[in-house]
Amino acid sequence: MEFHLAIVVILFATSLGEDLLENDVFASETSIEVSRPAIGHMNTTMTVSCKLLHPPAGNLTKTWTRKSDNKEITEAETGFNVSTVTGKNEVILNLEINATMNTKDDLYVCKFESDDGSIWNETARVFLFIVTPHGDAVDVGDSATLSCVITDIVKNLTVTWEDEEKRNVNDLQGYSFVEGKNVGGTQTSTLTIGKATKNATYTCTLYPYEDEPYSTPVKLEVSNSERALGLSAVLSALLLIWRSF
Repeated sequence: MEFHLAIVVILFATSLGEDLLENDVFASETSIEVSRPAIGHMNTTMTVSCKLLHPPAGNLTKTWTRKSDNKEITEAETGFNVSTVTGKNEVILNLEINATMNTKDDLYVCKFESDDGSIWNETARVFLFIVTPHGDAVDVGDSATLSCVITDIVKNLTVTWEDEEKRNVNDLQGYSFVEGKNVGGTQTSTLTIGKATKNATYTCTLYPYEDEPYSTPVKLEVSNSERALGLSAVLSALLLIWRSF
């Protein structure tokens, strides 16, 4: 009796499982994800994207719309590049934005629409900033201060400085560095060279995100640096001659 009851239970469970699969009870629900906000300089190209997970069968209409003027962006639109990547259980809609032509912070709405009229949409944010480098001109032996002024930012940015040999100034003696903080949309980072000896170009690098650096050169001009270097060489030669006696 128990044996026959077990068979009945197994048959019922199998039949129930087939019915649930046929009715998509266990099927993953379609959902949408949007990329993190794009933060970039006004002479760069940035990309935002939307991902539709477990898309429905059939055709999908995919669009990007700029929210500030409700303008739909097509693949032929100047200053933009729209592309689609279809993978297993996902469709990714990318929007590449040329910031030299689209120079304002904005919102971009992505939309997926299925044959039956179902709609999934999300909003991607784009923030643009400006970096203004300020070099310095000093006499040889004097201290010098360089700066990067970052405006139109929405958060504190990580900033690093490197010399011409790509060395981080934090690892070197004779330098002092201030990263700065975002105050009213502006962050100023400074590098002070204790004793300037020659003309040089330093690199100020900003990190809107850890994997998205943006670098700009900052120049130091030192007056009489060649003369000082020449005099130093002469003195070194005289010292060697003197020691040889």
